[in-house]
Amino acid sequence: MRIGQMLVTAGLLDADQVEAILRKQQSHPEPFGLLAQRLYGIDPATIETIWAESMIRISEIVRPDVSGIDPDLLDLITRRQAWQFRFLPISIDPCGTLQAATTREHLSRAVRFATRVLDRPCSFVLTDSEFLAEQLDVHYALPGLDERAIEENQLQEAIRFSEDVA
Repeated sequence: MRIGQMLVTAGLLDADQVEAILRKQQSHPEPFGLLAQRLYGIDPATIETIWAESMIRISEIVRPDVSGIDPDLLDLITRRQAWQFRFLPISIDPCGTLQAATTREHLSRAVRFATRVLDRPCSFVLTDSEFLAEQLDVHYALPGLDERAIEENQLQEAIRFSEDVA
């Protein structure tokens, strides 16, 4: 389901507004969500949530090749950010887009982090909690954090503990 259709289903836009955005995109190639925000006042957080839902519907869970992660990519974020936002930088594509891994459950959080904190476009691959935790432990180790820490309460407590220790 496309984002415009999802906004109609949610009662945030009607079919005529979706068509108007699509017409506007033909002359001004901008993301649909950005135009919906600007033209019809749709909240950016709502756009992010709906975009994440659409990505979840079309994406499969994979274990991306992380053998060639550039150490400079790892320096884009802190250990705390990696665990808090369940965000693993993987590569930069030829167009300069950062590819990162996260889980289905945390895609919205990772998208919000990427759009608000990082200074580059970002795309995501979805992976499972076990793989993400293993890779975060390898590249962003924090005492007490593992796959079980991906659960919200354990994660927040472990992050606080690791900040106290560091």
